[in-house]
Amino acid sequence: MRDVFSVRPLRSGSSGNLTLVEHAGTILLLDAGLPSQRGLGQALSEAGLAWDDVDAVLVSHLHGDHIHHAAVACCARHGVPIFVHEKNVRAFARRVLSRTHLSGPVRPFDGKPFAVGSICIRPFPVPHDAEGITCGFVLTGRQEGREVRVTVATDLGHGGNGLFEEFVDSDLILIESNYDPAMLSASARNDKARVDSDVGHLSNEQAGKFLARVMLESRKVPRAVVLCHLSADHNTPARAVAAVREILARYGFDDVAIHAARRHAPSPRFLAADDVDG
Repeated sequence: MRDVFSVRPLRSGSSGNLTLVEHAGTILLLDAGLPSQRGLGQALSEAGLAWDDVDAVLVSHLHGDHIHHAAVACCARHGVPIFVHEKNVRAFARRVLSRTHLSGPVRPFDGKPFAVGSICIRPFPVPHDAEGITCGFVLTGRQEGREVRVTVATDLGHGGNGLFEEFVDSDLILIESNYDPAMLSASARNDKARVDSDVGHLSNEQAGKFLARVMLESRKVPRAVVLCHLSADHNTPARAVAAVREILARYGFDDVAIHAARRHAPSPRFLAADDVDG
């Protein structure tokens, strides 16, 4: 079953992000922002894994809900390399590595594709207000004689030109759907302008319109869309899924499966292709 290309968000949201990617014996963690070693170990255990099973951690950006010094300590203890964009390495050392006496292998990457085991990774920049650069990722692998493709971007302020092309023809899409505009407007929080900015977060409506454009340009629709990084204060899973479904239905994509990643528990395992053995 783990030979199948699959993605499973284990935690999603501002309280910590951790996504499991598996393919042909390679186990990759996309971000590791849970604030304790115990919490990270528990999340892996809930997926039937331990740190010794993990081949690498891939960091999208340097906000603390995406990479935490607790994960650095775990990686150091178990020899797990941490892949960080080369433009983020110095800030990563200052903001994260400096907070733990343990330091594992740090592997810089640039904008070129690279591989971790059987998974090919192509980073691309997305607009977000983290220090340095924030990345989305196109993850690919071979299965049943064809390339399968998963595209992920969990923090981005807008989905303008140059971004939707990264998602075209994906088998799975993981995309931010952070807030409901009415809930954000009614909120007493003082960071509303930042959330709603072009370097903040994507609303449910923005996510829906972005996905519609992607699917209109694609030769196939994705097997599933997973909405990620939902705000605990300005959104609900039901609102996010309903808003995106309603927009996609306007364009004839009402048969696409839409899911919301869970905040404090593992989400289902999403397959990028059929599991012919099971």
